[in-house]
Amino acid sequence: MRMKLLYEIAAPGAPSDYLYARIRSRRAELDVREKSRWGRSADPRADLRLEYKWVYEEMNQQLRNRLLPVFEYFELKTLIIALRYMAAGDPSSMFAQLQLSLLQPQIIKVLRETKQVALLTAALERFLAEEYPYFSDLTKTYLREGPGGLEQVLVGRCLQQGIARSRSRQVREFLRYLLDMRNLQAMYKHLRWQVPVTPPILSGGGLSPAACEKVWAEKNLTSLLELIRKQAKLVDSPSEDGVEDYLLRGLSARLRRGGRDPLQLGVVIDYLWRCQLETRTRGRELAGVEQVRVEETAG
Repeated sequence: MRMKLLYEIAAPGAPSDYLYARIRSRRAELDVREKSRWGRSADPRADLRLEYKWVYEEMNQQLRNRLLPVFEYFELKTLIIALRYMAAGDPSSMFAQLQLSLLQPQIIKVLRETKQVALLTAALERFLAEEYPYFSDLTKTYLREGPGGLEQVLVGRCLQQGIARSRSRQVREFLRYLLDMRNLQAMYKHLRWQVPVTPPILSGGGLSPAACEKVWAEKNLTSLLELIRKQAKLVDSPSEDGVEDYLLRGLSARLRRGGRDPLQLGVVIDYLWRCQLETRTRGRELAGVEQVRVEETAG
């Protein structure tokens, strides 16, 4: 069975220039946080899904096709969070994740009706593996490596496929940075906690596997932090306790620069990412860091 991960839309959508103008206006609201929906949101996750749904449905087909790898990446995170809640035996939280989701209705139906993760992964293989090879052998991966291994495989391969298939430079650069970020964080965690095995290094990013393996072979945390600084292209240096936030700042700075052209795809990518960060910040304000950890770290 050949199926898309996200639902498809027959409506023509808005002209790109018009949508860019609407998004620039919404993006400007984020600079005045007390006036934006995230500054006062009681449910930032729901607001994020609502905003993504609005952007996705307002786009014309050409623009939607160009941004599809970005939306697929974000919705894969939704799917992973739902899997976490299923594994934890928390169906109500899982169902809440699926509200306003861009996932295909058939996939949402299976998520709602299936009670075991292994049965769900088997269904996802049947539905999606032909269109998305990274869904192949999903059940074997889950049974062999558990939920954490499943997430690593899904997200890593999703990024690799998005990079390989996308014809948009802005989309490829965004996904490449995310892939590089995963490689750098994997090396950092292994070095910091002195894990003796070599971390998995994914190909397809801006940093070659050879460059990553060279730094790993040195087993020198200072050298790795310098590589992280060069990747983020920030003036300050990362601290040992703040690598993830440092890399996120680097990505935000890149996207902000790429979003300056008012009539280019970077406007949309920058806005989608800033909505992610606002959701993360507001979620921490409302619930505390530990309570939102299950959702904000997915992927």
